[in-house]
Amino acid sequence: MLVNFRVENFKSFKDFTEFSMEATKLKKLKESNTFKMHNISLLKSAVVYGANASGKSNLKNAMSYMKRVVEMSLDNNFMKNYPHTPFLLNSESENRPSFFEIEFIIDEIFFRYGFAIEKEGLIYQETLYQKKLQANSREVLLFKREKNSFLIKPAFKEGKKLDEKTRPNVLFLSVVAQFNGTISTKILSWFEKFHIISNISHRDFQEFSFKMLEDKAFKEKMVSLIKSADVGIHDIEKKVLLFDEVAQKIGQDALREVPKDVLQDIEKNGLSTIETIHLQYDKNGNFHKLRPFELELESEGTKKFLALSAPILDTLLNGEILLIDELDNSLHTELVRAIIKLFNSKESNPNHAQLIFTTHDTNLLDQELFRRDQIWFTEKDIYGATDLYSLVEYGKGSARNDLVLEKNYLDGKFGAKPHIGSLAFEVD
Repeated sequence: MLVNFRVENFKSFKDFTEFSMEATKLKKLKESNTFKMHNISLLKSAVVYGANASGKSNLKNAMSYMKRVVEMSLDNNFMKNYPHTPFLLNSESENRPSFFEIEFIIDEIFFRYGFAIEKEGLIYQETLYQKKLQANSREVLLFKREKNSFLIKPAFKEGKKLDEKTRPNVLFLSVVAQFNGTISTKILSWFEKFHIISNISHRDFQEFSFKMLEDKAFKEKMVSLIKSADVGIHDIEKKVLLFDEVAQKIGQDALREVPKDVLQDIEKNGLSTIETIHLQYDKNGNFHKLRPFELELESEGTKKFLALSAPILDTLLNGEILLIDELDNSLHTELVRAIIKLFNSKESNPNHAQLIFTTHDTNLLDQELFRRDQIWFTEKDIYGATDLYSLVEYGKGSARNDLVLEKNYLDGKFGAKPHIGSLAFEVD
């Protein structure tokens, strides 16, 4: 479970910034939208609003950057070439390291892990702490690193002498995991279960959804979810087209443009494709037969929901974390609302999965759907730096439980709203 995420000097985040999934003492929707892990109360979902270019996507980018570095740290070429992207609108910050820190729970142990990174992937600082989820438990340092100087505590015996094998542009955590360290391996596995996707391009995660159709039990759940979305689909079928079928379908001219290695793969394995199955009726309105549709005949919204269905289900079933940038892109408000309710429900989310997403859809600003501590805003100051804050922090609690959130947000009372006059351009 994700508890807190912190970032400093990354893209539009100039100053130390914290995003939290810790529930406050609000009583609103406590039974449905929060869950307890011993002495910590956590949120099942959170939403981030903000004007275009205010930095809400950079929150996703910051989390993605940290995850990517943790997963790819052992690749020397990757680390050297992975861009260091500090806040560039300040002469001091552009030469400083970027800092990332995350707090999470694995097997009822609370971990705090962070690192600071410079140009060419050089690790400036790295720390790992842990504590038990019990009242009065103390946080224990496992290791601390300042550039190439390491302090490895007895509680992290799996890291003993491995500092000697750690290059300046490699995370110590990744090195220890490579040598099968128990704690470090668990942490890397946790990052793998932190799924981050952009709903603007559904093709990035479409392959995963269609791969999961091969699992019969999972497919049944996918189809049930999709049918409940009222998009007119009765079933989904994955089929393999033989090479001659592909050639006939796209034509010889298009076939010549396909790379040679791709053609060889199609000749050997065929081409996997998806058909959606619809109910066809006769002129009297009676069921006639099942009619397959090529996927491209479906609307953009339907295709995106199909692509999202497996990540959503996989996250819910395994109690993982899903971050989606622009969740509302091409999806109807009621469908997005239904997705949120899946995560906020005890019945459909018994394993405490967490959903975080960005959106422009103000229809979702509803205190019957979200608690105030689940709603976040991003806003840029006059220097181009992003400020991230939750609604529960706004006005020192002056936002009441009965406040109409959408109207007040559109009226500019919470900030994080673009200041747009009349759009204009020069006419010759």
